[in-house]
Amino acid sequence: MSKREPGGRARYEEIAYDLAKRIACGELPAGSRILGRSSLAGTYQVSPETIRRAVAILHDRGVLQSIAGSGIRVVSKGMALEYLESLRARASLEDTGQELHDLLARRRELDDLVETTLEKLIHQVGTIAMGSRRVEEVTVKAASWAAGRTLGEIRLRSRTGATAIAVVHREQEYFSPGSDITLNAGDVVTFIGSESARERARGLLEATEPAVDEG
Repeated sequence: MSKREPGGRARYEEIAYDLAKRIACGELPAGSRILGRSSLAGTYQVSPETIRRAVAILHDRGVLQSIAGSGIRVVSKGMALEYLESLRARASLEDTGQELHDLLARRRELDDLVETTLEKLIHQVGTIAMGSRRVEEVTVKAASWAAGRTLGEIRLRSRTGATAIAVVHREQEYFSPGSDITLNAGDVVTFIGSESARERARGLLEATEPAVDEG
């Protein structure tokens, strides 16, 4: 297994990068010959096998040409530049991938925090409700005029003074329901309020005819 540098690249990849950079800046011009594998191995203080892998990368990209008995020749500065650009693009992609990974980790942390805070809020609401006003539940019957209508349409709060704090629909609980939530037959509506407000809310939800406002 090839040794890897702290930056994450294998040693032969670092050497390929260094050679390509020297060619791109004109230090090693096209057509020139560079040191053989053994000499390069001494220069970079690695094994000849590591040099062979580095040269193979640049040979495959059209930057170098390795000819048996003739050594290693520089083929193209343009291809060296193209190779370096591909490495920069790959590094940018890896950075973006790491950034996305970090963002997802932060989102999971935020999701956990939101869930914990919501549970705390529900507990506090329940505590306040039990301490000041009574809680009551009513199951919406199929014959109820409220079945199929939203909380906003039946105007539960404005007509009765009671406040809906939860709606249970097919075992799914909706806390602090909005005015756009639709009540269906079998739903359980939980509301709080004074005794008279709860009585009016119970009557509103159990009525079979639409409520008629006074005045």
